[in-house]
Amino acid sequence: MNLFDLNKEEIYQNTVRVLVYPNITFQKDLEKDSYIQVIKKQIKLLNEIRDDLWFYLILPCPVPSLKFDNVTQWFIDFETYPPTMRSQFRVDIIRKMLNNTLDFDLIMSHLPEHTHQLVNTMYNVTHHIPPVFGYTHWTDVKQVVAWPKDSFLQNITGLLEYDRCYLNTQYQKELILNQSKETFNDKTIERLDDILTVQHLGVDVDDIIDNINESPEKIIVFNHRPDTYKHFKQFIALTDKLWETRKDFKVWVPLLDKPNREYVITDKGDKNFYYNKLKTCCVGFSPKQTYGGWSVATTDGMMNGVPYVMYNDTYYKELNSSADFFTTDEEALTLLNSYLDTEVRNIQAQKSIDYLRKNLIYIDKMMEMSTYMDSLLSKQKKMSDSTRFQDILEFIQKNKSVTKKELIEFVGWGRGIKWTPYRRALMNHPNVFDVVDSEPKYVWKDS
Repeated sequence: MNLFDLNKEEIYQNTVRVLVYPNITFQKDLEKDSYIQVIKKQIKLLNEIRDDLWFYLILPCPVPSLKFDNVTQWFIDFETYPPTMRSQFRVDIIRKMLNNTLDFDLIMSHLPEHTHQLVNTMYNVTHHIPPVFGYTHWTDVKQVVAWPKDSFLQNITGLLEYDRCYLNTQYQKELILNQSKETFNDKTIERLDDILTVQHLGVDVDDIIDNINESPEKIIVFNHRPDTYKHFKQFIALTDKLWETRKDFKVWVPLLDKPNREYVITDKGDKNFYYNKLKTCCVGFSPKQTYGGWSVATTDGMMNGVPYVMYNDTYYKELNSSADFFTTDEEALTLLNSYLDTEVRNIQAQKSIDYLRKNLIYIDKMMEMSTYMDSLLSKQKKMSDSTRFQDILEFIQKNKSVTKKELIEFVGWGRGIKWTPYRRALMNHPNVFDVVDSEPKYVWKDS
């Protein structure tokens, strides 16, 4: 039986209910938005690890790829321009979503700039005080911000609401901590250092090819976004120099609208086309980055047998310490020539595959996250065996099955009394369970 096929049978267990707040920056095609891709992968892998989670996802519109059996999608309008999006928190709508018929055990926020407002709203309009963990996908550090007024301080005050906030590289963490020192005292910096936790984005083990293509075409792939922060113009200037000395190669830039050189190709297709095209490439190029983020483009290539020459900085060494690194254009040209002409390419391709298998399997990262989620719940205060708690237990036992709404009406509480300690105690009681469904239902099962 499918665990989440609730039309066949109600499943009772200690359900963990997670409110997920998004960071959406590409509404033109939500399926291609980086947050959507991340949360889709995380839910899929967490569902492979455990069967007790229910996610409430706040989204601008329905997303077909997120229609998991244990996901509820809620909808709200979001601004599309990142600085405006990070400034506008819709408390008028959010407060109606967080109603007292629901339970929330954890908040997973992917947008620190809104996390203080989210926690403030939940604590003040519901009976819940769940802990917060999540991600920061982008921080307005001064090295990269491109708009007149950044949201850095708002980002930091939001981060301080987290128990743990993941980010992709130690390089990014150092950027944030260093700029924070300009405003915050040492005690706050220590808290930020503890909250910010590096989590390298991995790949699915099944996506890693078994055998590299030992006879690739002479194609250099630049599968990053062809933007300024990825130093695309500098890359093209470099390949122009290469073209002056040899004309036996192509440069594939799949995210470029149209070719800008006679040797540039921009072939496009679906995911299978993209992966199969990568398998034909000789070498990939990982450019200098302004932000020092994790390069999914690079891991896409590596798992398909493409070795990358990488700019010599820590954010790439975290990604693959076995790669070849360059600092100058001359070093980059030497490496590209070597990969196009010699067997070093195949040696490095196999090293990349081996490194992925040993260090960057995504489900391993999600297993660590799953354990951390349990640790957050275990640290929450549980109501002692009080008279009121006994009244609640007797109410559930008598009725066999009660909704959250019925429980709140029974106890007659205003929002000032917190339900979270009672829920944690109920979920630890041997006879009380929660239904795996969008709306919680407390059931009594005799031992």
